[in-house]
Amino acid sequence: MLRQVAADTNVVIYLMAAIGVLGVLAKIVNQFTLRRLLKAAGNMPKSTHKLIKLVRAKYEHACMIHDSVENIDAFVEKYIYEYRGFLFRIHTWRQIELLSVWFAGILAALGASANYLSYGFTESVYQYIAGGVAEVVLLSVVSRLSDEPYKINAVKMYMIDYLENICAFRLKKQRQTEKDEIRVIASEGSPKSVFQTAPQSEEESVPELQTEQKKLSINIEGEPRDVGKGEAARQAVRRTVKEKSEEEEKPALREEAIRQILEEFLA
Repeated sequence: MLRQVAADTNVVIYLMAAIGVLGVLAKIVNQFTLRRLLKAAGNMPKSTHKLIKLVRAKYEHACMIHDSVENIDAFVEKYIYEYRGFLFRIHTWRQIELLSVWFAGILAALGASANYLSYGFTESVYQYIAGGVAEVVLLSVVSRLSDEPYKINAVKMYMIDYLENICAFRLKKQRQTEKDEIRVIASEGSPKSVFQTAPQSEEESVPELQTEQKKLSINIEGEPRDVGKGEAARQAVRRTVKEKSEEEEKPALREEAIRQILEEFLA
């Protein structure tokens, strides 16, 4: 029944036409998408393209977490092949281009076979064969009018160049600046003067202490006993004279006190 329907109607011709239109449409969509993407990748720092903005944001986030991205090629390829230009991804439209060529040839062969089995070698059989060959050649030429793999590689190269040579260096410099600022703030807040002056005061106090110890040992061990008594007597005389003069005591009492002190001193 299906063979009779294919032979008696033009349904195969309509399907071949739809496949041809779909293949050309896929080529146009991919061409437009890759052209915009290539232009945006060439100006990544200022581009407002949604894919470029997404790649920049994801790369900066990954660098903040892991300090660097080990495999930038895989990082960029993932976002390129997952990007949806119009309804489908880039690689999906490319597959539609290739499949349209094959389906056009298959439909032409089915139409020719159905007409041959129903009516033998008729003009319709040759028309299906000629139409199928023409459509396959046309779709093949259209799919090769622009080198899509080259454009995808160019987009990838522009992205990798920016991320490795510009974005990575800028993020590294920014992190270094932040570390320097934190170090400066920490150095200003730390009490360095206290820790610097304390050892100096200790170093200065040690020689003074040693000098005092030497003087003390000399005074105690080197001088005789009567010299110590004489010094004590002199101090007592001075203190007594000063006190007596200030109090304005009688001369006799002052002389008696002086005489007693001298007797103790000469004893």
